[in-house]
Amino acid sequence: MSVEFLRQIASSPLPRSFAAADDIDAIRVLRQAGLVLALIDEPPERGARVLAITEKGNNELLQFHYPEARQKPGFAKVGWLQLAARRAREAIKSSRRHDGA
Repeated sequence: MSVEFLRQIASSPLPRSFAAADDIDAIRVLRQAGLVLALIDEPPERGARVLAITEKGNNELLQFHYPEARQKPGFAKVGWLQLAARRAREAIKSSRRHDGA
């Protein structure tokens, strides 16, 4: 499974269609892993349409982007919004310390 390909899908507007054979194979793997909701056409059409990224797929992306969260117990219970808010608060505190405020 390619987390990088999942990240490319996540960064584009959905639904999105794919026609390349390699992309279709990668989408099939992501769908079987439960990371995306996708429709895959059988020959002769040979195409795939990714409809959405599942909650499991979003958690995989978060672990890829926030590796420090993997070591923390209860990561699966923390939503992406709470994790992003925590990181934003830490960044604000850090910038205030550097500004002397």
